[in-house]
Amino acid sequence: MAHRLEEFADGTSAFFSAREVAWHKLGTVTEGALTAEDALKTAQLDWEVIKSDDPVSTMVPMYGNSAMEQGSMEEITYADKFMTYRYHPKTKKAQALGVVGNRYTPVQNLQAFSFLNAVADESGAVFETAGSIDGGKKVFMTMKMPEGLQIGGVDAIDLYLMAWNTHDGTSSFNVLVTPIRVVCQNTLTAAIGSAKSTFTLRHTPNVDNKIQAARETLKLTWKYTESFEQLANNLLGQKMTDKEFYSLVENVFPIDDPESPRAVTMAETARGTLNGLWKAPTQANIFGTKWAAYNAFTEYADWAKPVRDKNPDTARAIRIVTGAGDNFKNKILNLL
Repeated sequence: MAHRLEEFADGTSAFFSAREVAWHKLGTVTEGALTAEDALKTAQLDWEVIKSDDPVSTMVPMYGNSAMEQGSMEEITYADKFMTYRYHPKTKKAQALGVVGNRYTPVQNLQAFSFLNAVADESGAVFETAGSIDGGKKVFMTMKMPEGLQIGGVDAIDLYLMAWNTHDGTSSFNVLVTPIRVVCQNTLTAAIGSAKSTFTLRHTPNVDNKIQAARETLKLTWKYTESFEQLANNLLGQKMTDKEFYSLVENVFPIDDPESPRAVTMAETARGTLNGLWKAPTQANIFGTKWAAYNAFTEYADWAKPVRDKNPDTARAIRIVTGAGDNFKNKILNLL
């Protein structure tokens, strides 16, 4: 699984992670919370994007001549297209990023961090990860919400506020709420796909004012938080017996072909694993509820479900960060 994070010749990477080492083991891991400015520098994103003053142009052969003939070239210009570029953070050489329209205004990395920093000032969220992808063409930064979701006072779910932006003209500036901790291109894609609330800003001349106005996305954040917390608390408040749980497990993992030893073994193995997770010590404070049932299936999907890979532990970690098991979890949630 390619992470596509920007790596430099000196062995460093344009990525930082708070407290936890990402699966790709790149970048800088910090022990505590960082300010916007420190996060910007630690992730090696402290560079600016520049839009060229002159439209994009190129030299082409004149009609009827080959490019090899002397004096046979002429310059053509795309009047409404301009180049974005940066000075490479290590080599300091100019580096093209993309081609954009005449109204395009870059949203600088510092602007994006500053916006999320304003959120931190009010909510207590802290910077969690940040990085550069595809040679600076795409950047992301995430903040961990201060307490996540407290379910019945005994469980917690992490939520992240994320901003991502492109400097090559392929996308707008985006802010969203996601349960996925972004550490690379794959998790960025998964986070976007699982976003619960979003706010999009086009790269236009008045984008600064819009970024400040976008703080209203917090209303969507809290709305989603309250909605999911209510759903989880409803499951926590509903009792579930052993018999009901076992019936659910058999429904999810039926033995479709009793004559097939392989089908029987696979179903019985999954059933046995789930029955063990149902009564695992980690379930003690929520045992006998539908919320405990959901957690048992979630743990199965993330850690116990068999994987065919030479490095099963790595494969499981990738499955978690990419949200590969989300459809299965949603199915269980609907059944419950």
